[in-house]
Amino acid sequence: MHTPKTVVFGLDGAHFELITPWVESGELPNVRRVLSEGISGDLESVLPPVTSPNWKAYATGKNPGKLGIFWWENIDTDEQRVSYPSHRKHIHEAYWDHIGRKESAGVLGVPTTHPASPVNGFLVSGAPDGENRNYAYPPSVEAELNEQFDYRVTKRHQLKDQRDAAVEEILALIDQRFEAAKHLCQEFEPAFLQVTTFYINSLHHYLWDDDATLEAWRIVDQHLGDYLDNETNIVLMSDHGSTEIETVFNINTWLAEQGYLELDNQLSRGLLSLGINRDRIGKVAGTLNLRNFAAEHTPQWVLDHLPASDGTVNRESKMRNVHWDESVALASGQGPVYLLLNRDDERYNRLRDEIRTQLESLTDTRGRSVVETVHDREDVYHGQYLDEAPDLIIEQADGVHISGAVGHEEIFTTTDATGWQAENKLHGLFAAHGPSFTTGQVADLSILDLAPTLLHLHGLPVPSDMDGEVRIDVFDGESAASQRTVERRTMDRQSAELGRIRDVAQSLDGF
Repeated sequence: MHTPKTVVFGLDGAHFELITPWVESGELPNVRRVLSEGISGDLESVLPPVTSPNWKAYATGKNPGKLGIFWWENIDTDEQRVSYPSHRKHIHEAYWDHIGRKESAGVLGVPTTHPASPVNGFLVSGAPDGENRNYAYPPSVEAELNEQFDYRVTKRHQLKDQRDAAVEEILALIDQRFEAAKHLCQEFEPAFLQVTTFYINSLHHYLWDDDATLEAWRIVDQHLGDYLDNETNIVLMSDHGSTEIETVFNINTWLAEQGYLELDNQLSRGLLSLGINRDRIGKVAGTLNLRNFAAEHTPQWVLDHLPASDGTVNRESKMRNVHWDESVALASGQGPVYLLLNRDDERYNRLRDEIRTQLESLTDTRGRSVVETVHDREDVYHGQYLDEAPDLIIEQADGVHISGAVGHEEIFTTTDATGWQAENKLHGLFAAHGPSFTTGQVADLSILDLAPTLLHLHGLPVPSDMDGEVRIDVFDGESAASQRTVERRTMDRQSAELGRIRDVAQSLDGF
């Protein structure tokens, strides 16, 4: 097997909170070796701690204010719509693009990389936003993986209503990711390899510390052992952590009860009263293997009003269920809150301060704080898309899941309609092992630091527009990376202009 100089294991949603008991009991011997012989610590996500935007922030070293991606949805208050700006996923280069200019790089399974973009080596897009076509570069890799592995980027079964089938499929897909990466390494011989599994995070969400989740980690641990030698640098990282849910905060219901949000969901409620909902239709379509057909052929206006079994609508569907002109605030899940009025409106600062103060003092039915703190957008983000950022960003308190759906009857519940048992949290996992890394613990490490740090590890300058820093303290004092001077490279005007042109051109596809 060809072994790259650096191998990054991307483990969506991983954190020590879940795996430490398994490590200590000997269930994950290779993870235990990395932790005991290498350096490790919490890895702080960008807010909100969600797959999107964090994988893009990791890949580029840039905060969401430069990326223009703030969650799985952006709320456009001027145009009164909710949508995901997928065209922005490829505006900024990933750090492995820079590595690829010096030596071959292989990337497999990273979320927010679909459709696959060119790289010197190979790139295979990941779930959950990927698709089972146009997922690989070069295109020949897609045909090769389909033939050799019957490769799938996304899964067929849903954990919520097809648990056993979904678990079996997820375990197979996690193993498939690592086997496919090994296969492609033989062909492309990359010096750098990133192999990521998103669906282990699905197990965290739905099953938490179930035996099925442990089995997934055993698969990861087994493949990790194939790279543990004295010549390979290994990094384990996650985009955010996970923690068990104790309280669900239905923030848009709270906004409505406080008079900040006016809903127009009579049609959704009418469909629900007739027994017509997404969960029932989805279950039938899944049983008949018609899920994709139903999604592609159902009129959009129906999808926009079709409620879940609890009467709620989410993401893009929210925009047809809100009285925009009669509302002043609308929230996404897991943190972002948008004010639906111009920032030069005389009410803006008063309302933002008022909502922040109320949220920070809010407690659930058991008297526990719902939020850790609430940030103003300008204190969290900076960059060309700052004006599009949410006005307030909530840090969820530990054990709290904020639902961004509209239509909940209760402000607080103990369970979520999605079936989640665990929620994302701000701190994920970092661990590194190998000849270039030191031992012990590292503190105050940001996910934005990984791109510049890995570029420096490979002897490359760090683009000046990256927000993260090279963390020399993670390297062994005798290593070349520790002794080499950090070099910052000014982003040339042509590259900056190219990014802006891409943004305008790709936006024509429909932001």
